[in-house]
Amino acid sequence: MNKVTKKQNNNLVHKTINCFLLVSLIMVLLAGSAYCVILSISPTISLEEGELKLDRLKMAVAGEFFGVDTKLMLDYRQRGFRPEDIVTALFFSGDSQRPLSLIFVLRKGEEDWSRVAGILGLPPNTHGMQMALTHGKGKKVGLKGKLSSEGHIFLSFVSDYYKIEMDRLWFYIEKEFTLNDILLAVNLGAHQRISFELLLQDRERGLDWSMILKQRNIPEEKLFSPYKSEKKYKNKPVIK
Repeated sequence: MNKVTKKQNNNLVHKTINCFLLVSLIMVLLAGSAYCVILSISPTISLEEGELKLDRLKMAVAGEFFGVDTKLMLDYRQRGFRPEDIVTALFFSGDSQRPLSLIFVLRKGEEDWSRVAGILGLPPNTHGMQMALTHGKGKKVGLKGKLSSEGHIFLSFVSDYYKIEMDRLWFYIEKEFTLNDILLAVNLGAHQRISFELLLQDRERGLDWSMILKQRNIPEEKLFSPYKSEKKYKNKPVIK
C-alpha cells in the first residue's frame, strides 16, 4: 500500500514539474512574440537600442516642426518625459503661449494631458484631444490597443508634419498597428517616396523592418533617418 501511495506521489510530482516547465516555455514564447509585435525592427538591433533610435527620430522630427533645439527635448527626455509627452507640451505651449517649463510642471501635477488642457483653457479639439476624449484613455503609446491622450496628439502631429490625412492614419490604429510602426512607415515612405500603406501592408504580412528594407534595397540607417518636412507649426512654443 505504501509503495502504491509513494508511486502516486512521485507521479504527481513529475506531472507538477512538467506542467511548470510547459507554462514557463509558453511564457518565454509569448515574451518573444511580444518583442516582435512591439518593435520588430531588426535582429541586429536590440530592444533598448531600437527604442533609443525611435526616441531620437521622434524628437528630431518634432524639433523640425516646432523649431526647437533637440537638445532641449533630450533634456526633458532624461527627466523621464517620453517623446509623445514632449510633443504634447510643445503644442500646448505654442497654443497657450505659456512657457514650456510651466506646461511640464502642470503635467507633473495632473493625471493626464486633458486636465492640463483644461487648466490652460485650450479648446477640447486641440490637436487630437477631441479624439482622445472620445475614445478614452488607452494603453501605453506604441503598444496595441487604443491610444492615450498624448498618443492621439502625437498622431495628429504626424498627420500635420507629413501632410497625411488623420483618417488615413487612424485607419491603421483601428487595425491595431502600433504608433511606432505607423511613424516608421510614414517617415521611411516620405524618404523613399513609397506609400506608407504599402510598407504597413508588408508589416501586416508578417515581415519585420529588416526584411522590408532588404526586399526594397534600402539601407538600414534610412529607417531612423528623420525626414525634413517643409511644414512648420504656426505657433512657436515659448522657451524660457
